[in-house]
Amino acid sequence: MLFRSEYLLFDEKKPSEIIHFEIFNLIKKHNLNLSSMHVFISSGPGSYTGMRLSEGLAQVLELSKVPVYSFYHFDVPRICGIESGFWVTNAFKGQVFIYSWKGDLLEKQLVDKDSFTIENPENGYTLDVENSAFSGLKSTKEFIRDHASRLFSKMADKKLRETPYYFRSLEEEFR
Repeated sequence: MLFRSEYLLFDEKKPSEIIHFEIFNLIKKHNLNLSSMHVFISSGPGSYTGMRLSEGLAQVLELSKVPVYSFYHFDVPRICGIESGFWVTNAFKGQVFIYSWKGDLLEKQLVDKDSFTIENPENGYTLDVENSAFSGLKSTKEFIRDHASRLFSKMADKKLRETPYYFRSLEEEFR
């Protein structure tokens, strides 16, 4: 499978305001046919609105028979063969989400932001490199950009399609 990737990051606007316009621009810019594409999306973790936006788009594409693959941001280094490490991000509501792995041993947890410390930053990754609490950690956004072909090839081979991952159950999130 031939991969063409373009990494765009839009922090200045809500994704719901620009996603359709940006997809249209990418398809036009590269003279692509949507029906011949394979689409890769992150299934989280993320905000409820962001996750619903990307999952809704993925489901519409699947109805149109476009192959869709999805992954968790926290799992990117492990998918690419990193044997052990951890991934952290702000989980809002005064908490931090931590995902750690060593071989097949995986652990996910939410901890209070005030009790969170990083002991070995060289083994860590995050989505929030601009957050001073996560200084010294590698960015999975950059990891995806730098290893897109390898990552997407592995996801396509495994036909990886993860369900949206929220930090908390919907009952906890919206009480």
